[in-house]
Amino acid sequence: MRELRNKIPAQVKTMTPIWKPPQEPFVKVNFDAAFKVTLHNSYSGFFIRNSRGSVMGSGTVLKKFVFDPFTAEAIACLQALNLSREMGFSHVQMEGDSRTMIHISFHHVDRRANMVAHMIAKEWILLPEDRFWMEELPAAVEAFLARDLSGLIPWI
Repeated sequence: MRELRNKIPAQVKTMTPIWKPPQEPFVKVNFDAAFKVTLHNSYSGFFIRNSRGSVMGSGTVLKKFVFDPFTAEAIACLQALNLSREMGFSHVQMEGDSRTMIHISFHHVDRRANMVAHMIAKEWILLPEDRFWMEELPAAVEAFLARDLSGLIPWI
């Protein structure tokens, strides 16, 4: 570790440290993306550190046919999360510098509280194409939305 500190340029040494280690049992995954507008390419960089700051893994991935910086950041986040999952980490904190990506929160809920999304996925599992609905749901799952709105959770 001392060797690494000696290699840090003087102006960087005077900066206040901003990376903080995660609490056990978490690992921290840092990610970022570079975006080349003219080529529509995104370049992801990410790494995983434990509570002692030791690097547990890292990666970089090129993705073609990316059309905006938000998508590039989202891809970098997903790739970093996939690496942490593949390495077996189940307690993960994500860090990145894109405000549009970072001001998102994820929470686990019981399937009964997520029944509308579950039924959309289940109903369309056999369809060979993507589908999107704006300000509405597929008719087959509207009953589950009505149950959510009334406070009733189906016991399926």
